[in-house]
Amino acid sequence: MSVPELLEAIQNAGVSRAISESTWGYPVVGAVHVLAIALFGGAVLVTNLRGLGLKRDVRWLKLLGLALMISTGALLFASGAVRYYSSGAFRMKMALLGLLLLNSLAASRCRTLALHSAIALALWAAVIFASRGIAFF
Repeated sequence: MSVPELLEAIQNAGVSRAISESTWGYPVVGAVHVLAIALFGGAVLVTNLRGLGLKRDVRWLKLLGLALMISTGALLFASGAVRYYSSGAFRMKMALLGLLLLNSLAASRCRTLALHSAIALALWAAVIFASRGIAFF
């Protein structure tokens, strides 16, 4: 099965069609996704500020926000998989998220948290801009 065929199958799945065809499905999932981003982003911001000297433990907020963000993001993607796959902004966002993952893995093995924290904050800002670009490009 080719990538376009797989994306068509995802987009035509029952849950995907229910979200994209209902009046409130996409807006509700989108709103929860934005709230999850705010929750996760706030926890990441505090964590990165901790790397720069602020002391707070927000692991449970990060896990909750991450779980919500991934699940709602997957639902949003599934509702328009073909369109998202062809979006340069979407691909950029996925690449930036990959770089964030690599930065996080590197930070867990390194003692210079300040540098990794600064890189993470810059990458998150870029993810936000790429996310907004999905609607326009």
